[in-house]
Amino acid sequence: MVTISHIEQLADRLVEMVASLRSERDQLRVQINEMKNKLSEKELECIRLSKENRRNLEILEREKLSFQKEKSQIEGQMKTLYEKLSSLMPEAGQPQANGQDDRGERRP
Repeated sequence: MVTISHIEQLADRLVEMVASLRSERDQLRVQINEMKNKLSEKELECIRLSKENRRNLEILEREKLSFQKEKSQIEGQMKTLYEKLSSLMPEAGQPQANGQDDRGERRP
């Protein structure tokens, strides 16, 4: 038969278990709150890095467009210079109108 002392011992163990479980629950709640705070910090850091990366990408795209424009201008200037030089110099292998060869010597 179950005696009162056994019931009291069982009750004491149950009280200890409940107290232990409550303590563990409280510790876990504290850990959850710490983890939530860390997660919030990490999310903010990710947002910050994403914005920074987007800004850097926009800067690089603007620089790329600027370099492309500059390249196009330089190519245009080189073409114009080439055309001017070509108009000043006779083509190689074409006879000159004054009867001289490429070296400036008289042809027979």
